[in-house]
Amino acid sequence: MAQNQGWGKYDLQLETVLPTEASTLPVCKKNPVATPTARRTLYRLRYDVTCPDAQGWTQTVAVKTVVNLPVVIAIETLERGRVIDTKDVTLKVQDIAPLNAQFFTTTDEAIGQTVKRRITSAQIVNSAQLEQPVMVERGQSVLMVARQNGIEASTSGEAMKQGRKGDVIRVKNISSQRTVDAVVVSPGVVHILVATR
Repeated sequence: MAQNQGWGKYDLQLETVLPTEASTLPVCKKNPVATPTARRTLYRLRYDVTCPDAQGWTQTVAVKTVVNLPVVIAIETLERGRVIDTKDVTLKVQDIAPLNAQFFTTTDEAIGQTVKRRITSAQIVNSAQLEQPVMVERGQSVLMVARQNGIEASTSGEAMKQGRKGDVIRVKNISSQRTVDAVVVSPGVVHILVATR
Protein backbone atom coordinates (compact mmCIF):
# COMPACT_ATOMS: atom_id res chain seq x y z
CA MET A 1 0.00 0.00 0.00
CA ALA A 2 2.82 2.38 0.90
CA GLN A 3 4.57 1.70 -2.40
CA ASN A 4 1.40 2.00 -4.49
CA GLN A 5 0.45 5.33 -2.93
CA GLY A 6 3.98 6.73 -2.81
CA TRP A 7 4.06 7.37 0.94
CA GLY A 8 7.83 7.63 1.21
CA LYS A 9 9.23 7.34 4.73
CA TYR A 10 6.84 5.94 7.35
CA ASP A 11 6.99 4.04 10.64
CA LEU A 12 5.03 0.80 11.07
CA GLN A 13 4.20 -0.83 14.41
CA LEU A 14 2.34 -4.13 14.71
CA GLU A 15 0.68 -5.66 17.78
CA THR A 16 -0.65 -9.18 17.59
CA VAL A 17 -3.77 -9.73 19.72
CA LEU A 18 -4.27 -13.37 20.68
CA PRO A 19 -7.65 -14.54 22.01
CA THR A 20 -7.51 -15.97 25.54
CA GLU A 21 -8.44 -19.46 24.31
CA ALA A 22 -5.21 -19.57 22.29
CA SER A 23 -3.29 -20.36 25.51
CA THR A 24 -5.07 -23.74 25.75
CA LEU A 25 -4.07 -24.91 22.25
CA PRO A 26 -1.48 -27.67 21.96
CA VAL A 27 2.00 -26.68 20.81
CA CYS A 28 2.24 -26.82 17.02
CA LYS A 29 5.10 -29.07 15.89
CA LYS A 30 5.13 -27.62 12.39
CA ASN A 31 5.29 -24.03 11.20
CA PRO A 32 1.82 -22.48 11.51
CA VAL A 33 0.32 -20.98 8.34
CA ALA A 34 -1.31 -17.52 8.48
CA THR A 35 -4.01 -16.68 5.92
CA PRO A 36 -5.59 -13.20 5.79
CA THR A 37 -9.36 -13.19 6.18
CA ALA A 38 -11.57 -11.74 3.44
CA ARG A 39 -12.39 -8.48 5.25
CA ARG A 40 -9.38 -6.41 6.28
CA THR A 41 -8.75 -2.80 7.22
CA LEU A 42 -5.40 -1.16 7.70
CA TYR A 43 -6.18 -0.47 11.35
CA ARG A 44 -7.01 -4.05 12.31
CA LEU A 45 -5.93 -6.99 10.19
CA ARG A 46 -7.31 -10.47 10.80
CA TYR A 47 -5.65 -13.79 10.02
CA ASP A 48 -6.64 -17.41 10.35
CA VAL A 49 -3.61 -19.17 11.82
CA THR A 50 -3.63 -22.91 11.11
CA CYS A 51 -1.42 -25.58 12.62
CA PRO A 52 -0.80 -28.26 9.95
CA ASP A 53 0.37 -31.07 12.26
CA ALA A 54 -1.64 -34.14 13.43
CA GLN A 55 -3.27 -32.19 16.25
CA GLY A 56 -4.13 -29.42 13.81
CA TRP A 57 -6.12 -26.38 14.86
CA THR A 58 -7.17 -23.02 13.43
CA GLN A 59 -7.33 -19.79 15.39
CA THR A 60 -8.32 -16.29 14.28
CA VAL A 61 -5.76 -13.67 15.28
CA ALA A 62 -6.04 -9.87 15.12
CA VAL A 63 -3.12 -7.59 14.36
CA LYS A 64 -3.41 -3.93 15.36
CA THR A 65 -1.36 -1.55 13.28
CA VAL A 66 0.03 1.91 13.85
CA VAL A 67 1.30 3.65 10.71
CA ASN A 68 2.99 6.95 11.45
CA LEU A 69 3.34 9.08 8.34
CA PRO A 70 3.75 12.82 7.61
CA VAL A 71 0.36 14.02 6.35
CA VAL A 72 -1.19 17.40 5.57
CA ILE A 73 -2.99 19.12 8.45
CA ALA A 74 -4.67 22.52 8.75
CA ILE A 75 -2.62 25.13 10.60
CA GLU A 76 -5.81 27.00 11.54
CA THR A 77 -9.54 26.52 11.04
CA LEU A 78 -10.39 26.74 7.32
CA GLU A 79 -13.91 27.85 6.47
CA ARG A 80 -15.95 26.69 3.50
CA GLY A 81 -15.11 28.51 0.27
CA ARG A 82 -11.52 29.30 1.21
CA VAL A 83 -8.84 28.58 -1.38
CA ILE A 84 -5.97 26.84 0.40
CA ASP A 85 -2.65 28.69 0.40
CA THR A 86 0.84 27.71 1.61
CA LYS A 87 0.20 29.40 4.97
CA ASP A 88 -2.91 27.27 5.62
CA VAL A 89 -1.43 23.77 5.72
CA THR A 90 1.66 21.93 6.90
CA LEU A 91 2.96 18.37 7.32
CA LYS A 92 2.75 16.55 10.65
CA VAL A 93 3.40 12.92 11.55
CA GLN A 94 0.10 11.19 12.37
CA ASP A 95 -1.19 7.63 12.73
CA ILE A 96 -3.11 7.09 9.50
CA ALA A 97 -4.13 3.47 10.14
CA PRO A 98 -7.64 4.36 11.47
CA LEU A 99 -8.39 6.75 8.61
CA ASN A 100 -10.96 5.76 6.03
CA ALA A 101 -10.80 8.96 4.00
CA GLN A 102 -8.08 9.86 1.55
CA PHE A 103 -5.29 12.02 2.99
CA PHE A 104 -2.48 14.02 1.43
CA THR A 105 1.25 13.39 1.91
CA THR A 106 2.42 16.64 0.28
CA THR A 107 1.05 20.15 0.79
CA ASP A 108 1.08 20.70 -3.01
CA GLU A 109 -1.87 18.27 -3.28
CA ALA A 110 -4.05 20.58 -1.17
CA ILE A 111 -2.79 24.03 -2.16
CA GLY A 112 -5.04 25.74 -4.69
CA GLN A 113 -8.10 23.64 -3.88
CA THR A 114 -11.26 25.09 -2.35
CA VAL A 115 -12.59 24.04 1.06
CA LYS A 116 -16.10 22.58 0.70
CA ARG A 117 -16.41 21.35 4.31
CA ARG A 118 -15.10 23.25 7.33
CA ILE A 119 -11.69 22.00 8.48
CA THR A 120 -10.70 22.65 12.09
CA SER A 121 -7.22 23.57 13.29
CA ALA A 122 -4.79 20.60 13.39
CA GLN A 123 -7.29 18.37 11.56
CA ILE A 124 -5.95 16.04 8.86
CA VAL A 125 -6.94 17.37 5.45
CA ASN A 126 -8.54 14.86 3.06
CA SER A 127 -9.88 14.93 -0.47
CA ALA A 128 -13.52 14.72 0.66
CA GLN A 129 -13.18 18.15 2.30
CA LEU A 130 -11.86 19.86 -0.83
CA GLU A 131 -12.75 20.52 -4.42
CA GLN A 132 -10.95 21.98 -7.37
CA PRO A 133 -11.56 25.73 -7.77
CA VAL A 134 -13.84 26.94 -10.56
CA MET A 135 -11.60 27.60 -13.57
CA VAL A 136 -14.24 28.51 -16.14
CA GLU A 137 -17.43 30.50 -15.58
CA ARG A 138 -20.56 30.23 -17.70
CA GLY A 139 -20.44 32.78 -20.54
CA GLN A 140 -16.68 33.24 -20.16
CA SER A 141 -14.41 33.51 -23.20
CA VAL A 142 -12.08 30.51 -23.26
CA LEU A 143 -9.21 29.22 -25.34
CA MET A 144 -10.29 26.00 -27.11
CA VAL A 145 -7.39 23.67 -27.86
CA ALA A 146 -7.66 20.67 -30.21
CA ARG A 147 -4.91 18.05 -30.53
CA GLN A 148 -4.74 15.25 -33.07
CA ASN A 149 -1.85 13.27 -34.56
CA GLY A 150 0.70 15.59 -32.99
CA ILE A 151 -0.94 18.71 -34.44
CA GLU A 152 -2.38 21.37 -32.16
CA ALA A 153 -4.84 24.10 -33.10
CA SER A 154 -6.63 26.66 -30.96
CA THR A 155 -9.51 29.10 -31.29
CA SER A 156 -11.77 31.24 -29.14
CA GLY A 157 -14.92 29.88 -27.56
CA GLU A 158 -17.65 30.62 -25.05
CA ALA A 159 -18.25 28.36 -22.06
CA MET A 160 -21.87 27.22 -21.83
CA LYS A 161 -21.52 26.25 -18.16
CA GLN A 162 -19.23 26.55 -15.18
CA GLY A 163 -16.39 24.06 -14.82
CA ARG A 164 -13.62 22.89 -12.49
CA LYS A 165 -10.40 21.19 -13.55
CA GLY A 166 -11.24 17.86 -15.18
CA ASP A 167 -14.91 18.70 -15.76
CA VAL A 168 -16.36 18.13 -19.23
CA ILE A 169 -18.40 21.15 -20.32
CA ARG A 170 -20.13 22.40 -23.48
CA VAL A 171 -18.28 25.16 -25.32
CA LYS A 172 -19.39 27.17 -28.36
CA ASN A 173 -16.80 27.86 -31.08
CA ILE A 174 -17.08 31.61 -31.74
CA SER A 175 -16.07 31.43 -35.41
CA SER A 176 -18.08 28.36 -36.49
CA GLN A 177 -20.90 28.66 -33.89
CA ARG A 178 -20.62 24.89 -33.34
CA THR A 179 -20.91 23.49 -29.83
CA VAL A 180 -18.41 20.90 -28.63
CA ASP A 181 -17.60 18.91 -25.51
CA ALA A 182 -14.34 19.99 -23.87
CA VAL A 183 -12.46 19.23 -20.68
CA VAL A 184 -11.32 22.06 -18.41
CA VAL A 185 -7.52 21.92 -18.03
CA SER A 186 -6.61 25.31 -16.53
CA PRO A 187 -8.15 28.74 -15.93
CA GLY A 188 -9.82 29.82 -19.19
CA VAL A 189 -8.44 26.87 -21.19
CA VAL A 190 -10.30 23.77 -22.42
CA HIS A 191 -9.27 20.81 -24.56
CA ILE A 192 -11.81 19.71 -27.17
CA LEU A 193 -13.05 16.12 -26.90
CA VAL A 194 -15.80 15.47 -29.49
CA ALA A 195 -17.32 18.01 -31.85
CA THR A 196 -21.08 17.97 -32.49
CA ARG A 197 -23.38 20.15 -34.53
